[in-house]
Amino acid sequence: MKRVRTIRQVRGKTSRKGQRGFTLLEVILAVFILLVAIGPLIDAYRPSLFSALSEQAQTVFVNQARQTLNRVASLDFDTLWNNQGNPVNLGNLFTASDETFSLSGVSYSPTVSIVDSSGGAGGLLEITVTISGVTLKTLKAKH
Repeated sequence: MKRVRTIRQVRGKTSRKGQRGFTLLEVILAVFILLVAIGPLIDAYRPSLFSALSEQAQTVFVNQARQTLNRVASLDFDTLWNNQGNPVNLGNLFTASDETFSLSGVSYSPTVSIVDSSGGAGGLLEITVTISGVTLKTLKAKH
């Protein structure tokens, strides 16, 4: 009759009392428990990650709108008066492609509006720039 040898006997190691290693089942169970515990933590951080990405996009839109608004407002009053409209053709004011930008693979172009805000007196213009839900306004006076 053949004698069956244990793994410890094959490896030549003997087990001392109180010194045991972890079995594969115990290791798998510990990893599973860690995954179950870490899952809710990841779910807790997910909204803040999406919020941060949304805020980042919002910041880019605000900065681009501010840049376009400053660029339009820096033009002289007569040029703006002669190019009133809603929307304004940016190509008449400067190269419109200069105001187009790309974010996350999507191309955005601002919409600019220049309207008489003086009630017909002709001395005050309202300039509005809108990009993807962000709207900035300013007034430009003739004097």
